[in-house]
Amino acid sequence: MPHHCQRPASRIRHALLGLATCGLLAVGSSAQADAMLHYVDDEGLESQILVRGEIVRMELNEAISGTSGYMLFDATTDTLTVVDDSEQTFTPLTREVMDEQMRAMTDMVSDLRRQMEQLPPEVRQQLEEQLGIGEEGFDADISTRDTGEQREVGDFVCDEHEVLIGGEPQSIVCVAESDSLGLSEADFQTLGALMDRLYELSLSALEAGGPMASQMGASLLPRVDGIPLEVSERDGVTTRLAGLSTDELSSDLFRVPDSYAEQDLF
Repeated sequence: MPHHCQRPASRIRHALLGLATCGLLAVGSSAQADAMLHYVDDEGLESQILVRGEIVRMELNEAISGTSGYMLFDATTDTLTVVDDSEQTFTPLTREVMDEQMRAMTDMVSDLRRQMEQLPPEVRQQLEEQLGIGEEGFDADISTRDTGEQREVGDFVCDEHEVLIGGEPQSIVCVAESDSLGLSEADFQTLGALMDRLYELSLSALEAGGPMASQMGASLLPRVDGIPLEVSERDGVTTRLAGLSTDELSSDLFRVPDSYAEQDLF
């Protein structure tokens, strides 16, 4: 597969899409232990989430992100770091940097819309589709609803929940309690902090409108008590938990190699 070099801002957007689909993790307070969750969607794309202490490692799927690498989340500093193994670089993404990018995107979309107001409707529509700015921002009303249905996914039983945006079903999530999977809940305190941040980013994208709304909004998932065994997007892809492990993980998986150079987001 040819390598497509992308700036970190583009890679982070693709990575967050997949991560949000694998989110929705409950938190608890039992003893810390390592954990690895392996997901596969119905198009055959795989993703992994690894947890050790206060750090989460999320593999970047090259077919989606165009790069080979991973993302680290440090719950103690609320920092995401994109690591590109192909380029041997890393990009720290603090809350301030991510919020600044979102504001810059919102301002850019607003300026483009103002400039295109003078164009004929058919030309404006074509440009909006080409530039991906057709999505209007709105105050997103996000809610969840327990369907009352239970079903089996693999060896486990899960409860179905609908995710609603503006009262319209967006996705169906089937979740199981963490202890039923034999997983320590303490690791999911760390994952819970990550998923809260991803939810904030996706919500901000919806409210801002523009390309980020169309790219991230489809995977917007608020916190649901439990661990997702399956997530089915409306008229979209279904992702399933294909495996999990609580074996000890190497600390080397949760750090940036010393030889890698820091790269700016823009």
